[in-house]
Amino acid sequence: MNNPNFPKLGPIIIGTSDIEKAKKFYIAVFGLVIESEDKNYVSARGVDGTHIELEEDSENRFPHWAERNIGTYKNSEFQVPDMKLFLETVLKNGGKIISEPVSRPWGDIGAEFTDLDGNIFLVSQK
Repeated sequence: MNNPNFPKLGPIIIGTSDIEKAKKFYIAVFGLVIESEDKNYVSARGVDGTHIELEEDSENRFPHWAERNIGTYKNSEFQVPDMKLFLETVLKNGGKIISEPVSRPWGDIGAEFTDLDGNIFLVSQK
């Protein structure tokens, strides 16, 4: 069914309490390429073209934005070719591994890690 009113996926938004530290972390860990930035905002692309935005709280945000967007679980799965190398990079740049890599029944390996603000991500290796 092709309905012009169906939503399309926009950027993955990652809340942060320190935009400069987050920018360094995501460039080092995700290989982000910055497209534009402002005082409380960075627009970037991942290596596969995925649009990712890093955002700090500001007067332009919804009420309670920080508590709902910083240090929360991000319902996205990032895929890497080498789990061990990726998680070493996370740790080297200040992130934490909160769920060690495990083999999953459908054939991949999954783990969970956090960034500097405690945002939680799922990562998998096929």
